[in-house]
Amino acid sequence: MYALVDCNNFFVSCERTLDPTLENKPVVVLSNNDGCVVSRSKEAKDLGIPMAAPAFKYKELFRKHDVKSFSAKFELYNFKSQRVIEISTAYVDKADFEVYSIDELFLNLTSFKYINIYDYCVKIKNEIKDKENLPVSIGIAPTKTLCKVANRIVKDFPDKFHGVYSLDTPEKIEKALKWLDIGDVWGIGRRLAAKMHDSRVYKAWDLLQKPEMWVRKIMGIHGVRMINELKGIRQLELDSPSPKKSIAVTRSFMEMLTKKEDVRERVETFGMYCSERLRKQNTCCKMITVFVQTNRFRKDLPEYRNAVTKVLSNPTNSSILIGRVVNELFESIFKEGFHYKKAGVIVNDFVPEDQRLISLFEEDAQNQHLPVMKAMDAMNKKYGKDKVRLGSMSGENTFGRAQLSPEYEAFLKNNTLTEANFRFH
Repeated sequence: MYALVDCNNFFVSCERTLDPTLENKPVVVLSNNDGCVVSRSKEAKDLGIPMAAPAFKYKELFRKHDVKSFSAKFELYNFKSQRVIEISTAYVDKADFEVYSIDELFLNLTSFKYINIYDYCVKIKNEIKDKENLPVSIGIAPTKTLCKVANRIVKDFPDKFHGVYSLDTPEKIEKALKWLDIGDVWGIGRRLAAKMHDSRVYKAWDLLQKPEMWVRKIMGIHGVRMINELKGIRQLELDSPSPKKSIAVTRSFMEMLTKKEDVRERVETFGMYCSERLRKQNTCCKMITVFVQTNRFRKDLPEYRNAVTKVLSNPTNSSILIGRVVNELFESIFKEGFHYKKAGVIVNDFVPEDQRLISLFEEDAQNQHLPVMKAMDAMNKKYGKDKVRLGSMSGENTFGRAQLSPEYEAFLKNNTLTEANFRFH
């Protein structure tokens, strides 16, 4: 059996750990630059606030119903996510889990033959609630796809199942699939759901009644695996984390930037963050890309976008060396007279830090910089992000978060939080 541990309204739940008075009140968390809603409490959903709703369009509704809105606190969410992962994985063997996203992870409970798995998962749920004050839903089933179904049932009927539900019999599975809309099956999006409706497939159970050849024609081998998963035949194993093939740090600015030095500082900061992540996974990059672009939605302003890539003779993860290259690339594509809305730095083509092949015809400063970089990383880990940085960095956050609560500021003073392991949009 698998178990899917899924944090309920994760970002909002994290906000409530800082301020308990937010319980039972409508709360939303906003994306980068406080643009769109990325997490909603149940109370906010009941008011009709959709996911990804532009915040400026709902200002009046927020005011009328006293909806509390907060800027996303990426460091806090990562910190809480790691705590949930630590608690949950302590209940299984070292390799028997998969972190699916910042608020979801699968546990492999197949080897637990002589214990009550339902009671075991209740224990996990209660420990997370007691230690971190975060509500979670746990779906138990023979396959990962059915775990998603079980988890959906828990969330839709919280008063009935109290956070944990197990699809452990054929009868339960059949009943669940006859209830679940086809569009809510894991792996079926809007377009595919529309095709299914055209073929009179409205529920997940309807899909199982179709011939395998029909499923293969519409969905390919992916569809065959899906119907087997829905039948309880395991097709998807737990994935171990794979090394990143590229690292990108990109941001949309809160306000359009016109001054060259303002854009340069942001782009160089993005390069610094890329180099930190390279060192974190003990790799060096051989290619660096820088891009800038204006706001494509402002038709009243001239539009410009450009990107340029450089292949390095000597792979590096030095913030100093990457900063120099980023600055050089930025100079080659920046043009005066435009209102820049977004920029970014992408590094790829990685090699292990201890397996670098260097050019005989260029000076290699990587090894000279490495002790300084490691010391800088160690100090930032101990005292907080960007406490030690290069002179070209302003130290200001690059996410454009204007609505940070006093409780969060107090929390940061008493806790050193690591950089987020997950990408936030």
